[in-house]
Amino acid sequence: MSTWIKSLLLLAILLPAPLLAAEAPPVIYWDAPAGKALRARMPADADYWQLAPVFVTQQTQSYCAVASAVTVLNALPIKKPVDPVYTPYAYFTQRNFFTPAVSSIIDAQTVLKQGMTREEMVATLRAQGVHAESIAGDTLDEAALRTLLQKALGDDGRFVLANYLRQSLGQVGGGHWSVLAAYDAQSDRVLILDVAKYKYPPSWVSIAMLHQAIATLDTTSGKPRGLVLVSP
Repeated sequence: MSTWIKSLLLLAILLPAPLLAAEAPPVIYWDAPAGKALRARMPADADYWQLAPVFVTQQTQSYCAVASAVTVLNALPIKKPVDPVYTPYAYFTQRNFFTPAVSSIIDAQTVLKQGMTREEMVATLRAQGVHAESIAGDTLDEAALRTLLQKALGDDGRFVLANYLRQSLGQVGGGHWSVLAAYDAQSDRVLILDVAKYKYPPSWVSIAMLHQAIATLDTTSGKPRGLVLVSP
């Protein structure tokens, strides 16, 4: 074996492997150099382009579900209600989301106290006249999750809401709702549009990390967190 090959092998042994981890942190935020590279190659048919113009910040720290639902409802090609604040223009807001039908499922005061479970999210969206499908996070493996999101985050008429545990992403907080906006095949990452915009910017997380985060147990319902697929 030549001297230079021996030197390369020795260097490979001595160099710490964590260099790769430094290049690819668990969560890549929007304005980080890696985040800029990811958003630069976002496909033209990604849901992001429909969601970004109507993406809202949650009005309270427990309104993540409401803000996520309102974002998706405004992105859908459906009839929208008129909020007195915006008369005569029709637009879903975090106030007019609570119709009598929605309030019979869960009212605003309850959401203020404890947020919303996956099944409550589905029921309130259906009360708004749209189709909503609930998927428990523990019923999907990583391959199935990847396949689902590759299709759903493209231009297929559906939007994806994710209920996940922040701690699984290394973030501060507990259970949370946000909107998924794009999938990057090269890095195998998903873009989360975090409705708590005052807390975290949009972030790219791996399929493996998202899978772990949505398979956690929601202590309010006693059921796994997961995804909700929404369509007209």
